[in-house]
Amino acid sequence: MEESSKERILKLLELTRSEHDGEALNALRKANDIREKEGLQWADLFQQSAPKSALPPVIKHRPATPKIVTVDSMFEQIFKRRMSDALHAKMEEMHYTYELTGMLSGDECSMLINTFNGNCA
Repeated sequence: MEESSKERILKLLELTRSEHDGEALNALRKANDIREKEGLQWADLFQQSAPKSALPPVIKHRPATPKIVTVDSMFEQIFKRRMSDALHAKMEEMHYTYELTGMLSGDECSMLINTFNGNCA
């Protein structure tokens, strides 16, 4: 439905408040004529349409939110894998340090991420 038709119908519906029955009836009939020409039911006219988004189409179709990976879950996944004894020992040392201090150095973080991503064996 065109916005101008919708506005005309709403103005005509306001006229139905008139104390003069003939004026109110004519306004209602004219509103019905416009509605029928548009091929709509009254319910169609008053249904709220979804608000138009100001976001560009690219953002509307954004992929699902990625799964959040924590340091604990990375260690958990790493320890389930087969790896060299030296790498396993280094991961255990880092895990102990992390549990003790709650922190890892930048180099340790890089190694943890690389190991988690399968870049270390």
